[in-house]
Amino acid sequence: MLNEQRLIEEAIEQTGLRDFGDEGFREPLGRLVEALNTEAQMNDFGELRAQMTINAGLRHRLQIHHYLQRHPQVLDAPVTRPVFIVGLPRTGTTALHHLLNCDPENHTLRLWEAQNPVPPPTTETYHNDPRIQQQRESVALTETFLPGFSRTHLIDAEAPDECYMLLNRNFMSVEYSALYHIPSYANWLYAQLPHSDSYAYHKQQLQLLQSQHVGNWVLKAPFHQLGLRAILHTYPDAVIVQTHRAPMQFVASGCSFLALLRRSGTDNPDMAEVGSDWMDMLRAYTETFERDRAELEAQYPNQFLDLRHDDFVADPWATIEALYQLRQLPLSAAARQNMSQWLAANPQGKHGRHEYCLADYRIEPAEVESLFGDYARRYGVDMN
Repeated sequence: MLNEQRLIEEAIEQTGLRDFGDEGFREPLGRLVEALNTEAQMNDFGELRAQMTINAGLRHRLQIHHYLQRHPQVLDAPVTRPVFIVGLPRTGTTALHHLLNCDPENHTLRLWEAQNPVPPPTTETYHNDPRIQQQRESVALTETFLPGFSRTHLIDAEAPDECYMLLNRNFMSVEYSALYHIPSYANWLYAQLPHSDSYAYHKQQLQLLQSQHVGNWVLKAPFHQLGLRAILHTYPDAVIVQTHRAPMQFVASGCSFLALLRRSGTDNPDMAEVGSDWMDMLRAYTETFERDRAELEAQYPNQFLDLRHDDFVADPWATIEALYQLRQLPLSAAARQNMSQWLAANPQGKHGRHEYCLADYRIEPAEVESLFGDYARRYGVDMN
């Protein structure tokens, strides 16, 4: 069993720090721990992983607050025109993120700096920081604990990753509900994240990370579908990129990925439960984002870009050029060359074929049609 107070005390002991900053993290932490203990059916490894993830969140929260107290000027620097890639899971967000990472003027959230943000990275040591090798060693263990992961998601210490990790530190993160069946926490999170101050904390961490290594932020996470209103409040000049794909494909692919994540932490996860959790998440994401986009897009003109997965695969350059035009930034010859090399080195299916089937997760096509029929017609994508 996880013990909330013991987790807090361990983080204090490990860091020698006691001030967590804003105490608002305690309610989501308490809800998370309760759900993990009562709903997740964790095996021994699952409980260890949950303990380690929460411990890391608490330690980093202490370290981030301590650093910002000593360097308050960090919070005076603007975060200018960040790009948020907000498409639903399995719709091509990762490929686009990696491609934009090839531009040296962009600052994507590299896995190693996301996992170890203090002290902030410097430009001089950005490619040889000792934390990179530490992260490589962690990544090398991924396939041991999650067999098949490398076929479904690009991961590397120096590669860009999702910024849900920034919200692990106030415990308003979908990582936990992806790894475990914790519906009470997940449903609470889906309802609360759009109205929380989580993106203010998100911005503080970007300000910390850019303080000694500047660049144009390019961020990606499907959970941003819940946060559109808060994103545009916190980053009023943000560019929002929504990726689209045939729903029958991304729903089935997502279920397969979720099942893979849960197998190591729960003995014999229920596939119907996986399907139900995935559909609940997609419903919350889609309904929240589409409602908020319909209201907000007119207030933020020329800040939204739609990207269809199949069009992007057929001609990525049209998408890249449209995005740079929207950002009002040049696409340099060096960036174009780097992107060309990445495309050549990462053809579709490079890491093996990812097989998936809706029926395996007890999801009927009619359920997907009901949720995404209007969406598919609105954005001009096929259902299949």
